[in-house]
Amino acid sequence: MLEYKQYSTYSEFEDAKRLCHSCPVGPVYNCVVCSSGNKTNPKVVICGEAPGKDELLCSPPSPFVGKAGQLLRSTLKEFGFTPENSLITNTIPCRPQDNKFPTDNNIVKSCKNVWLKEELRLTNPDILLLVGAKSVKFLLDIDGITRIRGKWIQKKLNGKTINIMPTLHPSYVLRKQYMEEGKQIIQDFKDDIKEVAKFAGFS
Repeated sequence: MLEYKQYSTYSEFEDAKRLCHSCPVGPVYNCVVCSSGNKTNPKVVICGEAPGKDELLCSPPSPFVGKAGQLLRSTLKEFGFTPENSLITNTIPCRPQDNKFPTDNNIVKSCKNVWLKEELRLTNPDILLLVGAKSVKFLLDIDGITRIRGKWIQKKLNGKTINIMPTLHPSYVLRKQYMEEGKQIIQDFKDDIKEVAKFAGFS
């Protein structure tokens, strides 16, 4: 099991994360997908669940670059998010086997309590946008996302009270877009991101 360690710089932290092979996921793909955006002082950190196939194929590997990622990034851009004011990351930095989020909670807790915890300490954001039910589960210990999406939650992280907004995963939005409830789901997703942008002063 990984042990938590503090790093003096983000670059040192990222180099260590990139070399991690401490759980059964790492050796399968041999590729850690590092975060993208402002790695010094982002106003908002956007945290998803885990990389997929498209994220590994990107050069360099980056989070949220497939179809779902394109929807997320275009919506973020629409409301004033930029690589200068925000950072995009994931709960776990490796692609899960068979593209299924690990059922072994030890893997996820290890990533959260080591890599994500240290990333949030180093970047010290004011706001977290949690994308998808898995990130909500492992950051807030709350099952399900429907009843809490769009609602601000305050949590103390690294000795600092941070404002957290849970929203739907863009892959869920894409799956539902042509169904009866699709328009409302798209609107909810956009409204959540718009609210974060407003709170952060982006729009």
